[in-house]
Amino acid sequence: MNHLVYMSRAVRPLSDQDLQELLAQCRRDNARDHVTGILFYSHGNIAQLIEGEADVIETLFRRIARDGRHSHVHKLVEKPIEQRSFSEWSMAFHPLEAGAFHQLAGFFLPSQVPALPGTLTIADALLVDLVRQAVFGPVRQAGQPAPDAASA
Repeated sequence: MNHLVYMSRAVRPLSDQDLQELLAQCRRDNARDHVTGILFYSHGNIAQLIEGEADVIETLFRRIARDGRHSHVHKLVEKPIEQRSFSEWSMAFHPLEAGAFHQLAGFFLPSQVPALPGTLTIADALLVDLVRQAVFGPVRQAGQPAPDAASA
């Protein structure tokens, strides 16, 4: 089994409807191909970790890299794993309107993204956290001022 992490850029902003359709497609295809992982989307940035049988992951990544909804597809890591870190597919993105988020089953606000599974190696956990920060920006703790507040 392998896992692969990549980042890309959406060629156009994805609407709530686009994201719902993408989630439905991913769940259908990934269940069929026994692929698990996590996908982040925010403001046109896409980051994904996928895991499954090596030949399936290789074929899936080639298809993703050719997908016209992406540009600047960069593979960050691909390596063998002994067990899956993500038992179910999930997708996260930063909403333009927070209220619309609650209507989308299977999506998380950045503050609701589950903790990383303990099965990831330290290096992979750091990589996934780096990808999460690249997509969402640094996560502030409750009561911590926004970066702009300190300079004001």
